Amino acid sequence: MVTYADVDTSTRLAIDWPRVAAVVPDAAIGAVLVSWATWLTWGTGGREPYRLSIHALVIAIAVVSVRPWRVLPPTVMALGTGLGAAAVLVTATAPTGWAGADDAASYAIAGQTFLVVAAWARDDGRRMAVLGAVIGAAGLEFAQGWLAWWGSATPTVPFQGTFFWHNQAGIFLAAGAVTSWATIAYGARPLSTFAWVAGPLAGAGVLFSTSRGSQMGLGVSAAVLAGACLLGSDTLRRLARLGGVLLATGAVSVVLTGPPFFAHRTSPTAATAVRGAHEDLSGNGHQRLEDWRRAWEVFKHWPVSGAGFHSYSSASGLVTDNRDHVHTAFAHNGFLQSLSDGGLLLSLPFWGACVLLAVVAARRLPAAARRRDAAQVGGAVLLLLLLCHSGMDFDWSYPALLILAAVAAVLAVGVLRPRSPVTSCRTGTIWCTILLLGLLVSAVGAWHGGLNLNVAVEAL
Repeated sequence: MVTYADVDTSTRLAIDWPRVAAVVPDAAIGAVLVSWATWLTWGTGGREPYRLSIHALVIAIAVVSVRPWRVLPPTVMALGTGLGAAAVLVTATAPTGWAGADDAASYAIAGQTFLVVAAWARDDGRRMAVLGAVIGAAGLEFAQGWLAWWGSATPTVPFQGTFFWHNQAGIFLAAGAVTSWATIAYGARPLSTFAWVAGPLAGAGVLFSTSRGSQMGLGVSAAVLAGACLLGSDTLRRLARLGGVLLATGAVSVVLTGPPFFAHRTSPTAATAVRGAHEDLSGNGHQRLEDWRRAWEVFKHWPVSGAGFHSYSSASGLVTDNRDHVHTAFAHNGFLQSLSDGGLLLSLPFWGACVLLAVVAARRLPAAARRRDAAQVGGAVLLLLLLCHSGMDFDWSYPALLILAAVAAVLAVGVLRPRSPVTSCRTGTIWCTILLLGLLVSAVGAWHGGLNLNVAVEAL
């Protein structure tokens, strides 16, 4: 009989290095997605000190492991890195300077997240893993915010999650609801089993958040998903599944707003009604228009590189009459915020990327629906939802939500293939150096977090 002691020591210690090397990228991307879904999101959406910096280091490991320049087109690499470079240049030229470096880091890290995840998620299994990360992130967000909301002893207060603001908690939960519904409608097992739990909870959380923009967006997204279910074969079964999960979402929202969780049963939209009593849509809409006007005025005074990150309150006070005497740190529009903060230097690449991704997502959605690709259908609908909602709120001022848009874009555009793969060692070294240098600058710039939202701009 051969015993363990009879086996040669070199044989016992032998390691299958090729197999180990093959799983390292999987582990690295897994760490990126888990870090985003937990560590970053639970820290006030990524605004708290150290959160974004440590997340940048996690992405650096993924950059070295995945080596996105080997599989992505050079134009995509240039867009992903160029966005961060433009944001850093804003801190070097705009009035608020380095004081807004955490926002610059957010743009840079979102761009690099897109690159590493897109380079890794090149088969159905990995793309479903990314979809599962979005669903899981929303489920965990609901779990994290549940105790505080339940502890208020009344379901008429807004559900704010770990963002500590209802609108951004609402759109983050809406992301999980939309992707869960798509997963269930297309019967993408085994993920659909988990989606039956996370989806109704996330959808109920959107109702509890009182975010009317998120609620309307979720309703429109459900309609778009229903339209997608009509394309291709087996339409009745898909529509039945979608209808079933929508009914489950409504049932969960009713159950959670009464006994045994609360002493008295109320409507799932009771909190929204309470909020609407002192903050109606017309007044809210007027305020949004005024905020957008101010952002445009700031841009006209600093057209090249903007007034700088975290400058909106101070800069708009200098260049506008502030006739309604309402002060806010945000333009309540992610596109105009980039125009106000970074001028043409930031907004041109940022707007260009957003428009390109929206067009690609919209064009590829019908084909994805016909071939029953749950990941691409869910990602496309989610990306369009995020782009629309960010046009009326300050979602992208939270790093976790900007990164969510990058992850949704990966799912929406599908697999990106280069015309000619990068094989030159020198080219790879250059790309690796650029990416790691951008992450290092981002980690330093974001170290103190982004809770200081108002940086003074000197008088003109």
